[in-house]
Amino acid sequence: MQFKALLALVWPKTHVKFERDWCKAASVTARHYETPRFTRVDALWIPVDSVLEKNHEENEAYLEVLRANGAQLEQARYIQDIQIGNHGRTLACALAKAEEFRRLARSVERDGIRRPVLLVDVAEFDLPYRMFRFDGHHRAICAKHLGMDLVPAFVFKVTPPVISRH
Repeated sequence: MQFKALLALVWPKTHVKFERDWCKAASVTARHYETPRFTRVDALWIPVDSVLEKNHEENEAYLEVLRANGAQLEQARYIQDIQIGNHGRTLACALAKAEEFRRLARSVERDGIRRPVLLVDVAEFDLPYRMFRFDGHHRAICAKHLGMDLVPAFVFKVTPPVISRH
């Protein structure tokens, strides 16, 4: 797994995804942090609760859609608030996204998490979480729903925090 982590470190799309998520995270932009650079990566097993610290207020809405049955599904916060409200999707599209998410949960139950979650260790930053997750939220939610304690993760170390001089 460490070899795959090293590939993720050099794969350009990893950096692009991280930079995009970093620049739109409210907790980061509020503190005016510049985008740090990766310095190394480790393949680890991380407690699912640590993975889900970032955006923890949304997690219950995601869990709710995995627990919901037919009639409850349309009214789930994942559908109404996240898919329709935040993303502007139609109800039909939101329900399709929910079904895709539920299929992922069945896959994780059957096969485990096959693609590690991508995290950045931000312990040196003044942020309300230790791990900045930039890929794998749905997989981590599925793991939580299924009662898993640990998830596979690639944990990136980064340069120390620098505040932008705007």
